[in-house]
Amino acid sequence: MNNNEKQTQKNSTKGKLTLAMTAGAVVGGAFVLVRNPSARTRLKETSGSTKNTVSQYISNVKADPAGAKNQLVDRIQKTASITREAVNKIQDILDNEGKEITNRVQEVKEESEEIVSTAKEASDELKEVGDKVGEAKDELTESKEDKQQALANDENLSIVEDDEHEIKKTIKPN
Repeated sequence: MNNNEKQTQKNSTKGKLTLAMTAGAVVGGAFVLVRNPSARTRLKETSGSTKNTVSQYISNVKADPAGAKNQLVDRIQKTASITREAVNKIQDILDNEGKEITNRVQEVKEESEEIVSTAKEASDELKEVGDKVGEAKDELTESKEDKQQALANDENLSIVEDDEHEIKKTIKPN
């Protein structure tokens, strides 16, 4: 398939989609009008009002074409001027607030980096404390084993322990 055939097929698909959407909108609108009498009344009033407004505008244009043209040009110029002002205000807001947002984001980033750094330091310190606790445990375990070894070597010595005290008692042979 060459590019022209692809483009033709693409345009055909777009046309079918547009037609289907339009048909769906018309059918949906007709359904609403059939089912809802107040919608029919509103549609009649709105279309009548629109017809009167358009008729009045056409009459004004026929009566004074130059004046109607000037009015339309003035309205377009005023609309363009208002739109330019709005765009300029939006641009000013984006410029000023954008800088503010950028500064705040930078502050949050720096604070986050500080927090991560502090957490890493605390982690290292806690690891050192854990190592010290392990050494203390080993020391206590070795000390208890030494006492038991001494007991085994000296049959005349007995050690009695509770949670807070250690009592050494020498047993005299009979």
